[in-house]
Amino acid sequence: MSQENVEIIRRMTIAFGNGDWVTAFEPVHPEIEMDTTRIPVRGLARLYRGAEEVAGFWREWLGAWGAQQIEDLELIDAGDRVISWTQAHQLQGRGSGVEVSMPPYGWVMAMRDGKIVEATVYTDKAEALEAAGVS
Repeated sequence: MSQENVEIIRRMTIAFGNGDWVTAFEPVHPEIEMDTTRIPVRGLARLYRGAEEVAGFWREWLGAWGAQQIEDLELIDAGDRVISWTQAHQLQGRGSGVEVSMPPYGWVMAMRDGKIVEATVYTDKAEALEAAGVS
């Protein structure tokens, strides 16, 4: 099942990058909890509960940045968790057109029955690996 989880996250990430929000949101459990408290973005760094709040986060994020260019994606199988780590992520301001490079970051996503039930963002890979139980 864990390799299936990795493939689910791979498809979701590709869909997200292509702007296919319906496909990207398919693996999100209705009662997901998403923790963004580790990112230094005022107003968006908090705990989101439920698919509607998570969708609100992404609407706000994408409203500001628009297209996402995710590069150097590494997906790590951690049993019932998947770590999605990226070294390079280019953002482009929707209104300004300014391009911004984000520092490396990743998500630790807990999976149940093919759905993401928890997602926590990390800016330190060692911390993400530890949280997922990967040594």
